[in-house]
Amino acid sequence: MSNEPQLFRVNPASRESERIAEVDFGQLGLQERRDIQEWVAANPGILSEDLLIIGKEFSGFDRTNERLDLLAVDSDGKLVIIELKRDDTGADAHWQAIKYASYFHHTGKDDIVRMMADYEKVSQEEATDRLLKHLGADDLNAVNNDQRIILASHRFAPEVTSAALWLNEKAPVENLITCVKLTPYRDARTDSLYVQATTIIPVPGIDEYVVSVGSNSQQEGNGSGSSFASKMQATFDRNRGDEVTAFVRKVGELIMNVLPDEIRPDKTSRWAGGWPQFRYYNLWYSRSPWGNHRMCYRIHLLPQEEPGLWRADVGFSDEQKLALPALDGIEIHERQTITQNGVHVRMEPDSLNDSFANTIAEVLRRFIEKITPVVDDLENESNESDV
Repeated sequence: MSNEPQLFRVNPASRESERIAEVDFGQLGLQERRDIQEWVAANPGILSEDLLIIGKEFSGFDRTNERLDLLAVDSDGKLVIIELKRDDTGADAHWQAIKYASYFHHTGKDDIVRMMADYEKVSQEEATDRLLKHLGADDLNAVNNDQRIILASHRFAPEVTSAALWLNEKAPVENLITCVKLTPYRDARTDSLYVQATTIIPVPGIDEYVVSVGSNSQQEGNGSGSSFASKMQATFDRNRGDEVTAFVRKVGELIMNVLPDEIRPDKTSRWAGGWPQFRYYNLWYSRSPWGNHRMCYRIHLLPQEEPGLWRADVGFSDEQKLALPALDGIEIHERQTITQNGVHVRMEPDSLNDSFANTIAEVLRRFIEKITPVVDDLENESNESDV
């Protein structure tokens, strides 16, 4: 039995299926830098993560002329070195990426802002704003709290996967190296190219199939939490499993259960991100121009002075300002506010209980039912004008 991915074309009318042939990128004349790198830079979601690209073909090192493929920041603030190989990694791809990661070990947040400003060709103020929105934070203290690596290729040499598995087990950073397999398929009938992205390291979803006893949380006081990065990681870990994350996930489930398929968001935040004093949860669609922190439906939770009380800001965020001209006449809630980058409703619940979860779900349902068709119309008009 093969464990390799398979792709089939299915005809709904005839119920017939036909296997689509796997090919090599090189066989199609596609290049690592000119093609694959550009695809990932334009849509980093190909790597199955919420990444903000801040550099491409970066070579600004002081004592070497080496050049890395892509540089990104993940949702936790870690700097991500992305190395792309076309059809085979060779035996040393991990070592090349490790070198690059070491070069960024002491890079300050001001340098990272400058790199992003140069890459995006924007001011440093605009680059800072984009980083803050990506992190869902009020400052850049989380930027480059640690470094990690993503290797992407059609095939991985066993020398690379063996080293990645061993380093992930030994390194204090969770998932120091991620390996993403990019499998190209060519549909000869339509002359279409498809690329399937599969995370092979770390093995995805394994914790969903394992029953264990006790907690996997690291014990405090073992000496590993003395650094700023370790304390920050501990905060993120606590957030992932606390009552706020449980609350917003419940809201997300409530919404998904009541929305029809055609307007149901297909992506959600992995957890209630942000800092202890600021938490967010977003819902969006995979297609452009939607995206986490770019255009999405959101829940922002801010704790109040009295313990246990929260202020909630629920709404539609449009950082690309695509849909705002058509939203002025939309009425969703009596307390709604239209700002320069979205429509919002502010609420102040007594607690994050089931009643308030239902209230937020109902408000978000109204946003999704009324705003998604408006954005769809604008997308269609834009596509027609480009033809």
